[in-house]
Amino acid sequence: MLDLSLPSGLRDLLPDHSAHLAELSASLQQVFAQFGYRRLFLPTLERLEVIERGLPAAALADALKFVEPGSGEVVVIRPDITPQIARLYAARPDALPSPARLCYDGPVLRARAKRAGRPREVYQAGVELLGAAGAAADAEAVVLLVRALERVGLAGARVEVGHARFAAAIFEAARLPEAVRAAAWEALARKDEAALARAAAKGRGSPEAKAAVPALAGLYGDGALERGRKLAAGVPAALEALAELEAALRLARRRGLGPVAVDLGEARGLGYYTGITFAGYAPGAGTEVAVGGRYDALLARFGRPSPAIGFAIDLEYATQALERANGRTPTGVPRPTGAARPARAKRAGKTQSRRRAR
Repeated sequence: MLDLSLPSGLRDLLPDHSAHLAELSASLQQVFAQFGYRRLFLPTLERLEVIERGLPAAALADALKFVEPGSGEVVVIRPDITPQIARLYAARPDALPSPARLCYDGPVLRARAKRAGRPREVYQAGVELLGAAGAAADAEAVVLLVRALERVGLAGARVEVGHARFAAAIFEAARLPEAVRAAAWEALARKDEAALARAAAKGRGSPEAKAAVPALAGLYGDGALERGRKLAAGVPAALEALAELEAALRLARRRGLGPVAVDLGEARGLGYYTGITFAGYAPGAGTEVAVGGRYDALLARFGRPSPAIGFAIDLEYATQALERANGRTPTGVPRPTGAARPARAKRAGKTQSRRRAR
């Protein structure tokens, strides 16, 4: 008997769900084009060395590698699209002058699911703004994400912003030993104040600096920016990060952006993002529907140093949220199982419990 099942972590998308996914992607591309972003189509295979330069070491385990029969080269089915855009930007400065506003959509494939019950093949749509630094570019990215989610019908989506260097500067001021920093970052990702306090106790910084470490776990919601300013007093790098975030939010509000949530203790994208970070959450989705931020160190690895910022929208979870909002049973996205449920529930509870912070 022929086994008609798919490899683990893969699934077919039936007509109704495929139609929803295609409609969502087309709507997003229209919004991106209205903001001046030009669409790219990129191959699903890349040389391993390209992906190695473009992703943090921890993410390389997600790359599905094999030897290409014709050339003998080690190639990868792309686990992420941003390294491909970085490679193209470096290779074709004639076709992509700076600043370059680029958008894309398509699948990425990982060797293993990021979470239990999560498909390995993920459909994304996103943008990259390459060669533009500063608050204006940061504000543009945040506003574009909000407008894109609104345009496709996710008006109830919540955008949450932070800064990659803020918590890192607090850790540095507390002089946490290298041996405990990894555990401290994991604790911060869980919002585990007790574990952060234990890590801070091993620091060699001032009492004030060490006291700031566990306080990061609660640095979100109403008044987060004001509380963050007090927490960062005497830590120039943290104050600089906070100033960058506030400048971007001021410009975004001038462009009509409403209140957004602030989380200065966000640990997402460690080792990748270098500035403002943001994520989108929509009622009915099993996890965030969009993630992004500034990643100024990446393009230099490909030989064309430039600042950069971008985001990717997970079309599966955005479709799931839209289907639930319209009273339909979600299709195509497996229900989380096993260890994934408590983690998602905790994150969802944290998100729902916040009130919007200016």
